[in-house]
Amino acid sequence: MTANQARKVNLSTVCPVLLAGAGTATLGAFLLSPSVPSTALLSVVMVTAFALVASRRPLAAGLVWLVLSPVLYPFARYPQSGALLTFDRAYLSALALMLLLTRGVGRPGATGVRAFVKAVTVFAVVFLFRALTTHPGTLGALQIFIDAILLPCIAFAVCRRTADSPRRLRAWAAGLMVCGTCVALLGITEHFFGYELATFSGGVVRTDTEVAGFVRVSGPYANPEVYSLTLALTLAATLFWWTSASTDGSRRKGTPALVGPLLAAVQIMGMAFSLFRVAWACALLVVFLGLGLRIGKRLRLAVMAVAVTLGALILFVPLQDSDLFRARMGNTANVAGRFATYQVGLDIWRSAPITGVGINQFVEAQRGVGAKVVWGVRSVQSPHSSFVGTLAEQGVLGFTALLAVCGYGTRMLRRLGRAARKDATCQVLHAAVVAGALAYLAFSVELTMLPLGPSNVVLAVLLGLAASAVDTAQRRPARQQATRAGAERAVRARLVEPAS
Repeated sequence: MTANQARKVNLSTVCPVLLAGAGTATLGAFLLSPSVPSTALLSVVMVTAFALVASRRPLAAGLVWLVLSPVLYPFARYPQSGALLTFDRAYLSALALMLLLTRGVGRPGATGVRAFVKAVTVFAVVFLFRALTTHPGTLGALQIFIDAILLPCIAFAVCRRTADSPRRLRAWAAGLMVCGTCVALLGITEHFFGYELATFSGGVVRTDTEVAGFVRVSGPYANPEVYSLTLALTLAATLFWWTSASTDGSRRKGTPALVGPLLAAVQIMGMAFSLFRVAWACALLVVFLGLGLRIGKRLRLAVMAVAVTLGALILFVPLQDSDLFRARMGNTANVAGRFATYQVGLDIWRSAPITGVGINQFVEAQRGVGAKVVWGVRSVQSPHSSFVGTLAEQGVLGFTALLAVCGYGTRMLRRLGRAARKDATCQVLHAAVVAGALAYLAFSVELTMLPLGPSNVVLAVLLGLAASAVDTAQRRPARQQATRAGAERAVRARLVEPAS
């Protein structure tokens, strides 16, 4: 009787059928008339379907996105000349829906992590408010909010949810390592073979003004700044994956010892072709902190400082014969231009001190305050600093929220440092995240990195690793205490048990 009994129809069997039918209908509509409404409807169906599939293996889904993102970034977009639908927007939207479908219960976060998340949430709300109130240019401001703020927040949440063990921490670090290697290889091949992908990503090819005809590589991204900073962040993750092989109980220590330095060298080589002096300095900084910073081991830090200094001197001597290197290192005009631009930013802020002039309105507002001259060099159009740009475009409100994010982020890293005293993997992770955060800060001080999305997403993943490690370190004593209490109850039960 049970063999002939009809299957019970429930929601889990109806949803795939309805989703398949909706997907077929929207795909047909898109093929017949590829307009914006049909593209949006097809994207919604695809995102929903993928979220249902990814909810079964969220870690694998996150790693697939991390590896494919740099490769598909210039090509997986519609329309090709715009940014209505991109690979990161579609994929991370599916991962956000996956988080809602698999919302965890009974897993409270650590105090430092919760404070950091609240600070980021406040900054995101302020940014969104200012984007909605920016006229004209509301659509462009919303696109900046989505790419530079919303998508990194989703990446942070996904990484924090899934990187809850040393093995998973190293899995995410391996994904960042592969991502950075792909970015570096694209930049290196661009330099040697002469092709470019910047125009596919919505940017332009940038030619260096100091050495005629030299093109700055940007890898798969629209800007060389994003390319350089992404490599600095992934280099920190690569060093963590390499040096943490002996701390998580893994038996395969030979493979990381060979692969880690090789891929790190590829990423450093990719950073060298960016021609940013801050990128060269950050490469040395990340190697110094990633390999030398350990809690309670000052001698190791001193030894790494000497080794990095000697390595820099060894490279500096032969590079002096290069005209390009001498032109980049000897150029002080752009430093004076930055100081002049900072004065312009302060004048723009004074015109709207509370809420600023609006997202992405620095160039327009600059026309009303006039140019500045420092040491005979005029100011440039870009803010050339994430902090100056935020102060001018979002006023005291957005600038205070940004400082709160930096402050609570530092507090979270201090909590990670405390956890590193008792856990070897957290100690190596602490060094890598501190190195990546300082590299992002160095870039943001002299370049406008905050409105640029891809590097923000990579930073969010790195901070997500730190947040997950802090959460896990806080839950570990509670689990150990519960285990001891259970053992004590079992012993007491045996003592009071009547003899048979």
